[in-house]
Amino acid sequence: MIYFSWDDKPEAFDDDKELLKLKIFRDQDENQIVPIQLSPLEFEQLLHSQNHIFAESDNYPFLKIISGHLEGQVSLIYIDPPYNTGNFFTYNDNFSASGDMHSGWLSFMKRRLLPARQLLADTGCIFIAIDQSELYVLKLLCDQIFGEENFVNDFMWLHGKGKKDRWSRTLQQHTLCYAKDKSQLAAFSDIEFTDWAKSNPDDDPRGNWFSGSISFTESRSNPRHKNFYALTSPSGKVWKRQWMVSREEMQKLIATDKIYFGKKPDYDQVPRVKIFNSEETEIIPKNIVDCVDSTRAAQRHLDDLLGEKGVFDNPKPVDLIEHLIKISRQPKDALIMDYFAGSGTTFEAVSNLNAEDGGNRRCILVQTAEQNLRNPLLTISDVCRRRMVEVQARSLQSADQASANQAASSAGPLAESAGDIVFLTVK
Repeated sequence: MIYFSWDDKPEAFDDDKELLKLKIFRDQDENQIVPIQLSPLEFEQLLHSQNHIFAESDNYPFLKIISGHLEGQVSLIYIDPPYNTGNFFTYNDNFSASGDMHSGWLSFMKRRLLPARQLLADTGCIFIAIDQSELYVLKLLCDQIFGEENFVNDFMWLHGKGKKDRWSRTLQQHTLCYAKDKSQLAAFSDIEFTDWAKSNPDDDPRGNWFSGSISFTESRSNPRHKNFYALTSPSGKVWKRQWMVSREEMQKLIATDKIYFGKKPDYDQVPRVKIFNSEETEIIPKNIVDCVDSTRAAQRHLDDLLGEKGVFDNPKPVDLIEHLIKISRQPKDALIMDYFAGSGTTFEAVSNLNAEDGGNRRCILVQTAEQNLRNPLLTISDVCRRRMVEVQARSLQSADQASANQAASSAGPLAESAGDIVFLTVK
């Protein structure tokens, strides 16, 4: 068990009595007109509703408040906390004091990661964005909180040209991933499109292909597994082992000439599946994420969405969050949380995925009403609200069009989607 210590910096909400002073208000619309105070029962019902929730609040007390209501119910958490670089962003990004570069930041983060672990489902995981300023101490802190054995990987996002100094150019930002219980976390999976097949050994009219494994070796096969059976090649050679597909699926692959038994007439090679260019292949995800937009592209997207340039600096790309949610293979009705919500990228990613696969994921986002140095007339919370409202409006417009198209084609009903956004203020 990893353990290390630092000079702890207390916060007011360490005292649970301070939580009792907080009141939770529900805004009547996105313009925060006539907010109404929620009773504890109304708040409890809201947390378990199908609505997305945005809370304008310090995330520490909010996490403490909801941890008792939603313990073990959050499937995935993504956070992009302050990096302790010495600058000032959404939260104070400079925790150094008296020459101590780490204690304030570690104290801040520990208080916000302990309840996160409590909220996560046993099958859930957390992704934490960080740069090199606190990467290594964050890894030690997370090893202590989540357990070193529950570390999944560091998914490094190549975010563009990177930042440079006199000695090197740093091209990646880090995303540490931890499971609540790695033994119960589903194996991560990604989809890759084949485009590298250069040969066609059997002159298949569908074009070039390469072969992929579809079985275990005899020594690794489990005779009691349901996919343990004998397969006979066209020349009569028998292969008896554990296969990666059922007998029925195997027969379909053989019927469509997707199984390669080796060159005729011998057909004496271990059967393998033929994978053609442009086909989807399920793979183990790489920890280098180079398939998503750059920081600059993410900035342009947010500017276009809000109709205003530079409202928020350096938003994360929507497809980065989509990618992390996809590879984690969490259920389509997952509860996803981001309590350093920033401009609301996580909400847009969840909305996009729901539209893409008919899912019913819902979001809880938390963002403090922090000063926005880019636009003093808008807090960071205001930016997040605006983005969420705009994204939902576009999603509803797309859903209405899809319903009209479906009605015209006499198809079945659309899948039920997650509900409206409920805006809360905690103070």
